[in-house]
Amino acid sequence: MTNQLEHASVQADRSEIKSLRKALAVLGAVVSAERSPTIAEVAFQAGISRPTAYRIVQTLVSEGFLVHGPDDGRLYIGFETLPLAANLLDRNRMRLEAMPYLHSLASKVNERTNLGVLHRNKILYLAGVEKPSLPMIYSRFGKTVPVHCSSLGKAILAYLPEEEIRKLVDEEPLVRRTPATITELSALFEDLALTRERGYALDCAESSEGTYCIAAPIFDAGNKPVGAIGLSGRDLGTMIAEAKTVCHTAEVISHIL
Repeated sequence: MTNQLEHASVQADRSEIKSLRKALAVLGAVVSAERSPTIAEVAFQAGISRPTAYRIVQTLVSEGFLVHGPDDGRLYIGFETLPLAANLLDRNRMRLEAMPYLHSLASKVNERTNLGVLHRNKILYLAGVEKPSLPMIYSRFGKTVPVHCSSLGKAILAYLPEEEIRKLVDEEPLVRRTPATITELSALFEDLALTRERGYALDCAESSEGTYCIAAPIFDAGNKPVGAIGLSGRDLGTMIAEAKTVCHTAEVISHIL
């Protein structure tokens, strides 16, 4: 009887874990969608049946993690996720230490500044400050971009072991986003070698046409790249002209960390 109860308990635990994974997959599908999705689209993206997706969505809606659009019925992230994100951002030391430098750099060069980390084979923005000439300061935190075609990503990749880079590319193919996107591994390694040589990475309209970026890595005490700080704008010459400033700022933040 004891063994039967233990087996039943294990099976229940496994079932709960599977349900939790499905719920997280639903949330992930809503977050990653370019346009707010329908339940059918979420089910397809999460790899679950529509009835299962419907039940999970209804639970997440009732708990405030998702909401239905009032006009189109599509799914949007709910306010209940904000305390989780705020708690993370308020406790992330790299972001806290980098924020004053993001503001200072944006004011000095009059371009947008960004802070990002490598997360699940993509670059995750932890913070961003718009250039002062615009009427508002906008933080891009939570957004993700491919690592191979962003200056933040390449600044981090350049200082990782080759086997880690190959594994990342196997899991996250080098998808083309613009005519300038690097899609061959050999070309990526050449670009990363140049990044190490000059101390900063460039995104020459590789992620978004007409947008150029420069970034330098942030290192921890063990000299491991843990993030990157950079600039983005419409003129490549302006980005390169600020290379020393960007590299110096990254060095200062690394020293603080």
